[in-house]
Amino acid sequence: MVSSLFPANRRSRSRLVAAFLSLFGMAALAVPMAPAASANPIGSGSTSVKLRPAVAKVLKANGVSVAPVKPAKVKGGAIVFPVTGGNLDPVSAVGQISHSGGLRFKGGKRALVTRSFTIRTKAGILQGKVGGATVNLFKVDLKRAKITRPGLAVNVRGAVLSLTGTAAKALNQTFRVRLFKPGLVIGTAVVKVVPSQVRLAASGSTDLTLDPGTAQALTDLGVTAAPIGPAEALPSGALSFPITGGRANTRTFAGAVRHSGGISLSAGATTVELTDFTINVGADPDLTALVGGQRVSILSLDLSSLEAKVVGRKITLDKVEANLTQAAADALNAAFGVTAFTEGLTLGTAKVNAVAR
Repeated sequence: MVSSLFPANRRSRSRLVAAFLSLFGMAALAVPMAPAASANPIGSGSTSVKLRPAVAKVLKANGVSVAPVKPAKVKGGAIVFPVTGGNLDPVSAVGQISHSGGLRFKGGKRALVTRSFTIRTKAGILQGKVGGATVNLFKVDLKRAKITRPGLAVNVRGAVLSLTGTAAKALNQTFRVRLFKPGLVIGTAVVKVVPSQVRLAASGSTDLTLDPGTAQALTDLGVTAAPIGPAEALPSGALSFPITGGRANTRTFAGAVRHSGGISLSAGATTVELTDFTINVGADPDLTALVGGQRVSILSLDLSSLEAKVVGRKITLDKVEANLTQAAADALNAAFGVTAFTEGLTLGTAKVNAVAR
């Protein structure tokens, strides 16, 4: 049994702590990983680590205690570490996850603190800091882990933590045993994160309902508005523009929403095409379009009556009022030889129906 080989007297316990000191003092040369193009930045969350009962029993029997360093804490038989940042692909779970808090190992009169853990899922490594050194502490095996998507969050259950080869070698050399093997499983982890920003899938649409007064004014001017495919007119009369991607802040919804298709405005032999819309949500929300090969801000967006809702991974932004910009009004007046288009003219109300990737 493992416990029969583990040193039990005080002197050996001190050597055990020294082994940990030796292990954690060896800095790993870690190259920071750039976020994957499909990864979402992490806003909050937690990682819970449970020691294998056999490992916990051996540590206790040999006078070694393991305790959390605040703000980490013990909850439900696991040590819970707050997630402070990083990035994670919601589908593959590839990325890196940073934490606050840490662990205190204590045996006899000696103690060691390691903190600021970072999980690098692609490399399969959990790193921590001891003093100023960054050290590869454990391997992280996600082969049997289960990834779930509760709303905009991402949960990874069943990640297996095991000793690195470097760790096993240091412990064996210190104690002159063959007890510690590379890959020795010490416990499992559950990671739960909420992104601060999500990427949008090529799914859903933005639907624009023309203002009745503006629709009548266009008719009076002899101007016809029609969708440019793959945009389409809905039975309700609204124009629907497919969403092709983008990004959105999970709290404020700031970001950008890209679309395909567009609108053509025609009067006689004159046609103006507005395509490839991008909705920008920020300090000055607007909608830009390609007009004659150039991207132009054509609509200012009024979010004062915005109704936002998130259900699962579906994000709905309703009652967005769209008004002509000065540049758009000038361009349309020049194209059709009129003066009817003015800055602030309400074109209609938009409803964004997006899906987080």
